[in-house]
Amino acid sequence: MRDESCELRVLVVGASGYIGRNFAKYAAEKFTVHTVDSRGGWEVIDFCGYSSVVFAAGIAHRRQVKKNAHLYFAVNRDLALRVAKKAKAAGVPQFIYLSSMAIFGKKEGEISGHTKPKPRNNDYYAVSKFEAENLLAALQDENFAVALVRPPMVIGENCPGKFASLAKIANILPLIPCSKNVRSIIYINTLAEFLCMRISKGGGGIYHPQSGHFSTSRLMVDERTRVGKKSFVFGAKFLLRICGAVLPPIRTAFGSLYYSETIR
Repeated sequence: MRDESCELRVLVVGASGYIGRNFAKYAAEKFTVHTVDSRGGWEVIDFCGYSSVVFAAGIAHRRQVKKNAHLYFAVNRDLALRVAKKAKAAGVPQFIYLSSMAIFGKKEGEISGHTKPKPRNNDYYAVSKFEAENLLAALQDENFAVALVRPPMVIGENCPGKFASLAKIANILPLIPCSKNVRSIIYINTLAEFLCMRISKGGGGIYHPQSGHFSTSRLMVDERTRVGKKSFVFGAKFLLRICGAVLPPIRTAFGSLYYSETIR
């Protein structure tokens, strides 16, 4: 536990991304927050005096092909390790790394505290995140704590990724297929508050924060409600099964993938 009488100074590396930008804005109300570009700006910054360094930079949300695989490892793994080593050398007591649910390699089903990470070989994003976790964990000692945070799908206004695609569809189509699937999600402000809590407490560990379990149908209806639109939900179990068999993105969007409610 940190000394609550001390002012906490936080450095966010990669604050141009969605999570980093929103976290920095949220955390600025609680701590002294500085942000730095992940493309070299961090190299000229003096890390001394910071309570925590939050590594929010990352390559994601782009088509994964062999010719761009090196980008995932260069940023998600190698850059994270370089920043962490500098933080440790400067005496920063805590390093927080934004990892991902993807490291478990599962497309469907429940992820519990007993589920072992096993990223798919062709998922460069997941593999690079998992390798980074292992390298960062090896840096830990009594003076340098590493917190690995593995959020599920992050949602919020103007967020990128899978939810952005669902939001676009939901804003166009008033007819929403009723699905009974279960997905773990986390709202961006909930994730930001969780990170603030970890900074306040200090220390390391592995964490799987979530806002709860939702169905894809509910997420789409909630998005339409947010922009003042009505929705019409209809039974479509058979239709979703047929479409999912032909179109993998449909199967993924309306499939179940979630953290257990007891996972830390």
